[in-house]
Amino acid sequence: MKLEEMKVCAADTLKFFIETMPDVPFTADDVVFVFAKEADLAKRAVELCAEYCPDKILNESQLQNLEESILANALIGREKSAVLIRLTTLNKKAFRQLIIHELTHIFCGKLEGSKGFIDIYGSGTAYEKNPEDKTHDGIIVAGHDVWSEFIAQYYAVKLIDTDPFTFEDIAHNVHQSLLKVNVLRLVESKKDFSWLCSYWFNCEDFEESLAELSEPGTFIRLDLPYGEKTQKALFDCVEYIFKQMQKNKPWEINEDFIYGLGSRFMNFRLAISICTGLLV
Repeated sequence: MKLEEMKVCAADTLKFFIETMPDVPFTADDVVFVFAKEADLAKRAVELCAEYCPDKILNESQLQNLEESILANALIGREKSAVLIRLTTLNKKAFRQLIIHELTHIFCGKLEGSKGFIDIYGSGTAYEKNPEDKTHDGIIVAGHDVWSEFIAQYYAVKLIDTDPFTFEDIAHNVHQSLLKVNVLRLVESKKDFSWLCSYWFNCEDFEESLAELSEPGTFIRLDLPYGEKTQKALFDCVEYIFKQMQKNKPWEINEDFIYGLGSRFMNFRLAISICTGLLV
């Protein structure tokens, strides 16, 4: 897609999002799309933060990700928000998913129910401008990272990937992604887990596969070290997210939910590391 095509597609996708999602807390005029070359992403992100969300501080890890791998980044302001997009060669369907993903970050950031979640857990700052009073441990950070990436990609898949699919269609990718979750790749593991769940939850037969997961030995062999406990830890994570998604407004969360998800994810990450022999 050329730049002008990307601009039109982004605007059309924003309109579609506002018309499709319930109670969207922003209008088309409240979201600004900014396109930049790979080399300019980090610089433009700092500039956009200063303009739209001056309370937010981009930490070194976030800036490095912008320079190396991120295709888009939502910068959530109290009034207007910005979506910074890398000039890319994605096809139209993938590009629309990318836009929905970032718009869902803005949507959830404004409707989560706890002020400043994304800023607090994303960079250690909050609207109250007293980050010294907002210290949180790694469990809560992990919980919010997993949740925010999961729900953003869940709606990106749900709204754009309209061709039905079953767990069998994605089973290989799910198992491969699970093997990438381990104690050596904390940041990457959170995203891998979030994204595999986002596709898994969109399966037509998700509930059947969840019931299967509750039976020992169906996903992870019992003869593997820590195999049964690893599958139980995986089930606890997936079931916990499933219960949240059954709510009328699943994007409304609180710190107890985030802590619960973070602790379950950390337990699974440790268990699968033992199971695959990374920890002995």
